Amino acid sequence: MDPELERQRPLAEPPRRRSRWAKRLAALVVLVALYFASTRISLPMYYAYLPGPVRGVEQMVEVEGAETYSSEGELYMVTVSVDTEVSLVDFVMTLIDPNSVVIDKDSLIPRGTSLDQLEREQEAEMDESKQHAIEVAFAALGLAEPDADGVRIVRPADGSPSDGKLRKDDVILSVGGNRVETTCDVGRFVDQNEPGDVVEVQVRRNGEKVTVQIETVQNPQDPDLPFLGIFMEDINYSFDPEAEVTIDTGEVAGPSAGLMFSLAIYDLLTPEDLTGGRSIAGTGTIACDGGVGPIGGVQQKVAGAEEEGAEVFLAPAANYEAALAAADEIEVVRVSNFTDALEYLEGSR
Repeated sequence: MDPELERQRPLAEPPRRRSRWAKRLAALVVLVALYFASTRISLPMYYAYLPGPVRGVEQMVEVEGAETYSSEGELYMVTVSVDTEVSLVDFVMTLIDPNSVVIDKDSLIPRGTSLDQLEREQEAEMDESKQHAIEVAFAALGLAEPDADGVRIVRPADGSPSDGKLRKDDVILSVGGNRVETTCDVGRFVDQNEPGDVVEVQVRRNGEKVTVQIETVQNPQDPDLPFLGIFMEDINYSFDPEAEVTIDTGEVAGPSAGLMFSLAIYDLLTPEDLTGGRSIAGTGTIACDGGVGPIGGVQQKVAGAEEEGAEVFLAPAANYEAALAAADEIEVVRVSNFTDALEYLEGSR
């Protein structure tokens, strides 16, 4: 073989090496693209619930016109953060992290409703929650109570015990023989019964008094409480406390801090320390009759409370089992109404 040709033969091999490098480069490009897609491109049908900020409630409350008192401990409101841009990596991580959960977008935002509309609704719910919290705390302290000229039925809930017995525009006069003036009165007198009890409701219908007997069922939100199933409104509602209460929650919206607002107002207006020097977290809507209702994202709220170092978590009865399952060391206390929470805190400090 010609030595010169032998020396030149290697010159024919670089194209194969170039081909291998091209394949490696293409593979790298694909990997980078996959990484970008899995971390930067969101899955539009999913949102994620994550533990949100935990905030001291009494620092949000300002009272003018009444003496206030400080506490050694802390009352915390807990929140849930909603991640609206869930990537594939985020989705996988929520399967590993017990403190986060992926939810279907439609379960949070009903079809036909925008995120902006939902935020406006939650802001309105927050305002209502603050008002009910003030009413409940002031009523418990004997300082002021809501007043109205009666209670009008907006409509009975479909399939409820009241369906077919009470009618739209009926004005409720009494429940169980007790005269009512506000929707708060109705809720309070109904709750004095057990599920399955028969409650006598007297209404004014077309200018005449009508009395009906309604057998209660278990409340869907709390099986220990009775349920009639009535959508109501106050007639000429008024509430005029001597002191003025302002609650500054910033951008936080929704009704779930109602219980903690009511406890914070009560604590500020009483010389005794309701916290007993402890860190108390909790959640739950509040009705004007003091009833505590269920909320969403309780697992994330328990996790946030534990991260903050809270010792006790007040959970609505309907969320109690889920809160207990999510807790590691924090004590979970079941509450159905404001009185339950107050009696626990006063009895355990």
